[in-house]
Amino acid sequence: MRIETSRDFQKTRARVLANFRNPARVETVMRDVGAQVTRIAEPPAPVWECSKIWKDEPRAFTLHMTETVRDETVTYLLSSQLADVSVTLDFYDLPEGHCRVIGAATITTRTMVAKLALQSLRLVRGRAEDRVGRFIRAIGRG
Repeated sequence: MRIETSRDFQKTRARVLANFRNPARVETVMRDVGAQVTRIAEPPAPVWECSKIWKDEPRAFTLHMTETVRDETVTYLLSSQLADVSVTLDFYDLPEGHCRVIGAATITTRTMVAKLALQSLRLVRGRAEDRVGRFIRAIGRG
């Protein structure tokens, strides 16, 4: 499944990018959504081992961040036993020193439980786009 969304920020692209490059900011956002987060690799390509309760069970996943195009594109790769998620974020300058972030998430499920959860999100497509948008907004506003 592919989900696309965008968010505008009243900050310069450099300031917004700084938030997305900042491992501490990513950790704060992940903890705010209930994940346990441990950084296992440092910038410029930080990696985190994470765990989050889903369906009453702890679910482990690994999160990788890379800046695939310097000052333009950041990619987060989440890998777990349930699914793989790739979130690519492109940063654009707007007038008056503002910035637009366009995000595209590709989700590939590995289990029937994950496929059913994804189907549920597909039925309410706006809900899936909203989740990606909230992630973008949470990191970028920091």
